[in-house]
Amino acid sequence: MNATPPRSLRRLLLALLLIAIPAVTLVGSPAQSAVVIDGSAADRAAASCWEIKQNVPNAPDGRYWLITPQLQAPAQFYCDMTTDGGGWVLVGRGRDGWMWDGNGKGTTDQVSSTVTGTGAFSPRQLSNSVIDGLLGGRRLDSLPDGVRLRRATNAAGSNWQEVRFNFKTRDRWSWAFGAGHPITSFSMDGSSSSSLTTTRDFGTNSGERRVTTYESSQSSYVRGFNFGQDGIGTNSASSFVYSTASGGRYASPFTQVFIRPKIKTSDVTYAAIPDSGTNAQTALPVAKNGALPTTWGVTGTGAAGTGELATEAQAFAQVGNTMFVGGNFTTVQKGAGATGADKVTQSYLAAFDATTGDWISSFRPTFDNQVKALTVLPGNKLAVGGDFTTVNGTARRGLAVLSSSTGELDPTWDSTFENRIASSGGKVSVRGLDTSGSHLYVGGMFTHVVRGTSAVYGRNGVRLSLATGRADGGWNPDLNGTVDAVDVSDDNTRAYFAGYFTKAGSATADRAAAVSTGATATLASPWQPTFSTSGTKKYQQALKQVGDKVWLGGSEHSMFSYDTSTFALKSSSITSAGGDMQAIGANDKVVYGGCHCGDWNYQDTTVWDGLAAGQTNIKWSQGDKIMFVGAWRADNGNYIPEFAPQWKARTGYGAWGLKVANDGTLWAGGSFTSAVRENGANQWVGGFARFGVRPHTAPGAPSSPSVSLVNGKATVKWTAGSTSGVTYEVIRNDRVVATTTGTSATVNDSTTDDRFFVRASDGQGNRSASTNSVKAAAEATTILATGSTWRYLFDNNVTLGATWKDASFDDSTWKSGPAALGWGGSGPIATNIDVAAGQTRAITSYHRTTFNVSDPATFTGFLLTTRADDGLVVYVNGTEVKRVNLPTGTITRTTFATAAPSTASAIANPVTVQIPTNLIQAGSNSIAVEVHSNYRGTPNSSLEATIEGQR
Repeated sequence: MNATPPRSLRRLLLALLLIAIPAVTLVGSPAQSAVVIDGSAADRAAASCWEIKQNVPNAPDGRYWLITPQLQAPAQFYCDMTTDGGGWVLVGRGRDGWMWDGNGKGTTDQVSSTVTGTGAFSPRQLSNSVIDGLLGGRRLDSLPDGVRLRRATNAAGSNWQEVRFNFKTRDRWSWAFGAGHPITSFSMDGSSSSSLTTTRDFGTNSGERRVTTYESSQSSYVRGFNFGQDGIGTNSASSFVYSTASGGRYASPFTQVFIRPKIKTSDVTYAAIPDSGTNAQTALPVAKNGALPTTWGVTGTGAAGTGELATEAQAFAQVGNTMFVGGNFTTVQKGAGATGADKVTQSYLAAFDATTGDWISSFRPTFDNQVKALTVLPGNKLAVGGDFTTVNGTARRGLAVLSSSTGELDPTWDSTFENRIASSGGKVSVRGLDTSGSHLYVGGMFTHVVRGTSAVYGRNGVRLSLATGRADGGWNPDLNGTVDAVDVSDDNTRAYFAGYFTKAGSATADRAAAVSTGATATLASPWQPTFSTSGTKKYQQALKQVGDKVWLGGSEHSMFSYDTSTFALKSSSITSAGGDMQAIGANDKVVYGGCHCGDWNYQDTTVWDGLAAGQTNIKWSQGDKIMFVGAWRADNGNYIPEFAPQWKARTGYGAWGLKVANDGTLWAGGSFTSAVRENGANQWVGGFARFGVRPHTAPGAPSSPSVSLVNGKATVKWTAGSTSGVTYEVIRNDRVVATTTGTSATVNDSTTDDRFFVRASDGQGNRSASTNSVKAAAEATTILATGSTWRYLFDNNVTLGATWKDASFDDSTWKSGPAALGWGGSGPIATNIDVAAGQTRAITSYHRTTFNVSDPATFTGFLLTTRADDGLVVYVNGTEVKRVNLPTGTITRTTFATAAPSTASAIANPVTVQIPTNLIQAGSNSIAVEVHSNYRGTPNSSLEATIEGQR
């Protein structure tokens, strides 16, 4: 009878077996062993939840490790492996209080660890950059399954609704759904619609089948993925459907947000890394979202009134560690409700410690009207421009120069400004100041600079000698309208002006002009700015050159940049709903724009007319959150959605002065009354707030990497870098496979061909340069494992013959137990061999075990690792291979060890022995160890040993 099944039956059985076994992808290359891609560990991270579901069809819902080239390092994400075939990654969850800026709210661990229930009500959202990383370089509008919302529909959270929608055009993620990103289709509870609408407000009824993401008084300004007006909730803290609005309307349901990128590891490409390693990476030096703690501020409105052109803080200048603040304030005070010594009359100009924000009470100049411009002159003098007519009781109209330490007037600068245009009523206002070369450049509302009986004509723009304070009569741009801002080019060849003018002399200068700093004030280059409206509102209020661009901000919410050589438009942004751009500040990589805007910034559009958050025929590329101050990249003009502070301003006038301090802190002034700190607490601010710069320096690099390889597991070790509190990223070949705060990591599925690198990351986008590549010298196979079982003899009355160490010795009557064997010590003892209380310990304990090697010829060496606690002799198949802390010559059972290391010290200083290969035989081998104490009363003794075969 034939016991082998027929061929057809064997094929059937094989097919059934393959169906029963989950498919797990093995990815490998000539320099990398086959890697299991199942998301179970950092070194087995997948490119998407969907890839894991394809590789392991029965994978349950839960946390998995994912990585793409854009994520850079693996992290754990929550994967829904059940709904509609599974493979969904959770990017946010919560009930009310969602954030619409690019930072999101929380870490990947926080988002993935608590995904539902009342403990998940406080929103946790991945940042824009992390979600873009999950897209693996693909566009958001390319996702076939779009964005998925899973919303609770009853207070108990037992009923749920499925919402799906697809973007019309969206390259990257943005949480600013209220900006109105157009969507081409959506479905709710299985009912679909292909009508073009936006993320701001869509649905099929006014109740639960509606999604509203904009903030309004009707919903009590609660931020969430809200129902329509007839979607009713309660204000119970435990309700999955929450509302504080009248009648419970516009309820905020607990919502989970998912996307499903269908990416496999084989679909993405990691950049090859040379043996020299990776370069350092640094983040943008952009301000943090949360304000620094407030001490002092400025309050009250002075002689200029209470309008938007007379906010409390409008200008900043820094000398040393002192920041000067100018504006239309009457008082400096410490905290809300301050009285007495914490509330002091000091009008229009005050000094503050640039580090702490504390008021400097020794600087007490007096002005009779508001300050609108500040700049520093050589010798640490402070130039002050504004609407004032007297300073320290002395006539100074429009401009004064003070000692920055005492506030006293500089007598050299005794010129005064006049306005001889009758229709202006003689009003003088200096609004822009900047220095270049040997001159101070001034812009504002004036016609003449008067010194004694001499008057120099300089209409709305003039320059004065830094040496004498005298106006340059030969340099007059002759601008026919008020100047709001002045900035001199980096190369000192041009003075930029912005304001309400249309002419420079007889030449066209349409609200912006680049004027030569040569002997005569001729237009250096034709510049026709782009305006966001066809109407009459075309004034410009702020400008600043940063690198190869000059930025211009003003009417109808425009923030545009222009090429400094050609004046071609390079970037454009418009805010809505909100107000005009009023101030610009910058460091060399980030440009800040201040406005009285409070909703959204729309990028790559120049058209404000008809711009609305609910429109579908958009002419903009990005819609992101902005609140009074926004940030843009200096190199390409792109908006930075990660900076969107939360604060309030009197009458919503917003920011009218911006300054990046020497330490990178952003000082933002206007009519501000409160701001949210980094810890989420709301705080009082007076007129201005400070925002610390995000970390933007690479951490110290690790060094001295090494790799050992045992059974396909690589153990990578290194010396820590100089920066504390960092996470180390271990790179295998071309991608990060482990992260740790320690100085070692184990990586699965490795070979001797794999190259390893280590770098430090501060979690803020800054990474050190990596180490050079390092490989494992050889791969080891565990032959004698930790915790192996040993036979042992510890008896003061037994004397062993010389054959006890031989392979043929019969130890069957000895006791046995797993290592480590011994007593006492700080390390774990698995088998206590100590004698009973009252008995005398022997000086020596004897230990034997065996190990098998089927084919010794396949190994290049055998490494024994053990410890000397206190002294020991090691024998392999009867031959001595190592002696530690014992004398030479014959050893007996009463020979004391020559040292007494503690168990902890012995563990920290392991003993390694390269066993001669000729001692190892095919099949069973024996190892015998005698352990000697330094003295009978030693409190600890231990033995542990491993053997690794090297290939």
